[in-house]
Amino acid sequence: MSEAPKFDSNDLTPPDDEDPDALALSALLSSRVCHDLINPVGALSSGLEVLDDPAMEGAMREAAMDLVRSGAKKAIALLSYARLAYGAAGGFGAQISLEDAQKALVDLFAITKADLDWGIGAGLAAKEKVKVLMVLAYAAADCVPRGGLVSIEGDIDNFTITATGKKLLLNDDLVRALGGDANEITPKLTPAFIASRLVETAGGAIKVERTEEEVIFRAAFGS
Repeated sequence: MSEAPKFDSNDLTPPDDEDPDALALSALLSSRVCHDLINPVGALSSGLEVLDDPAMEGAMREAAMDLVRSGAKKAIALLSYARLAYGAAGGFGAQISLEDAQKALVDLFAITKADLDWGIGAGLAAKEKVKVLMVLAYAAADCVPRGGLVSIEGDIDNFTITATGKKLLLNDDLVRALGGDANEITPKLTPAFIASRLVETAGGAIKVERTEEEVIFRAAFGS
């Protein structure tokens, strides 16, 4: 029997002159979620295997419990984030609570090296705008891999997210994806590309700036 072909998300990358269709974007986004979850779920599995072994006692069992707790915390944070940032929460045209978005980001940042300073007001907002905010906030956390501060200021129609830290990283491919460039798009960049499309559809734009001290993401939606 011939071996089944292996799935490769790179096979879904569109030609240079085409944007990915809905099916390709769905597959790429699913791959992104799976990539984020594989490590914490793997940690859960490893911890449970140790706990299932009756010979494991004392420090080994406590270490396994720590692994389970850590894996569960990360998996829940990532799933809660993905539900709001990537999912169809509330249905078409629905609004999302900014308090829910803030809580999801607070929990997400608890498993990153960055701290979050939330400066957006409370209330309900169009879910498309909330998704863009959440995607840019997560991208900002990636810009300070050794720790730092991510500040969100403004209102949901026109906000600025600033990342400051000891070491700043800004991926050129991320900037292109936020500008709506789908060339060589990968699962990791798919949320950024979708965010660019959401802002563009609303008549706005995303701008990214880099200085020696900070990385700034600005999102402005049209009227």
